[in-house]
Amino acid sequence: MPSPDAALRAHLEHSLLNGEFHGAAWLVAEGDTVLSTGAIGKAVPPPDPVSATTDTVFDLASLTKPLATGLLLAKLLEQGTVTLDAPISVHLPLFKSRPDESVSLKRVVSHSAGFPAWKPFYALADSPEQVIEIIARTVPAYVAGTRVIYSDLGYILLGYLLETLTATRLDILFLERIAAPLALKFTGYRPSPDLRPRIAATELGNVHERTMVQNTEFPPDERDRVSAYDGWRTALVRGEVHDGNAHYLHGISGHAGLFAPIHEVLVLARQFLPGSRLLKPETLDLFTTSLTPRLEEERSVGWMLASTHNSTAGEKLSKRAFGHLGFTGTSLWIDPETNRVYILLTNRTYPIRPGLNAVRRTFNTLAASLPTER
Repeated sequence: MPSPDAALRAHLEHSLLNGEFHGAAWLVAEGDTVLSTGAIGKAVPPPDPVSATTDTVFDLASLTKPLATGLLLAKLLEQGTVTLDAPISVHLPLFKSRPDESVSLKRVVSHSAGFPAWKPFYALADSPEQVIEIIARTVPAYVAGTRVIYSDLGYILLGYLLETLTATRLDILFLERIAAPLALKFTGYRPSPDLRPRIAATELGNVHERTMVQNTEFPPDERDRVSAYDGWRTALVRGEVHDGNAHYLHGISGHAGLFAPIHEVLVLARQFLPGSRLLKPETLDLFTTSLTPRLEEERSVGWMLASTHNSTAGEKLSKRAFGHLGFTGTSLWIDPETNRVYILLTNRTYPIRPGLNAVRRTFNTLAASLPTER
């Protein structure tokens, strides 16, 4: 019978052969002890292949939401700069014109604020600065607090809120308050051209997002503008953010845009556990406390909880575990009960593979069986 570590590697190698992704890096740690790590496949597929390694830098996609936006927001909550119950319009007067202007920060951060899941702002806005205005006048998709609909709009808004409260651009804020204190060398927004040889490719052009636009029914006031959009990327997307809206926002947003190698993702993940170098112990409760009890998903500040039905946490993580996924093929789960971190970074968008959640669940289940001492 194979060892737990061999079983973990075999699962990922099978997934690679099955075409679930071109390349992957993984890391499982308990405290500061790495229990398993490795890389397989290609960070850049043929015709000019580049092998994936544990030093490969990945576009983290929506892991940006907890690792940048959520962490920065937690620091402001800790300082008393904002509160979860305050209406978002208190800090952003532009939102006083919304029919639900009393919607709270708690609702925005937990994807229960009434926002629709997505809009192609690159097709709807005249400039990046207009995006927040479009969000402010977007008609609610449901009554705040009655549903959970995972929404990029809410986290684009939160990135703007962080910039407003600190008078600092989001990428600089991340650098000054997170990356520099943690001595992160390769993690941040808009990676330098010098780092490109280490970065995993994400897609050839915008094929998937273009298909999303074609298959989405837009309201009459948006339909003509979206259909006329012709700004699609066609070259290899590597070293610039994959997400279309984040790309339109100059690569800097609260919902996507962060790049990092796997060992620095671990450093960030450790900040959500006891021993955090950035947050007080009592602040960590923000990540394990559900803000959406009895709704479709259990959501905390920045994270999905493992208690959510059919989450990708797997069978062996505790119900207090919390995690997040990224569209490019990234996954991060953190279990405070065992002090373990589970990281799987892949490039599943080249081309899109819709079924990666089963791979993620099995990865976490097998990784939870790794012994503490190796």
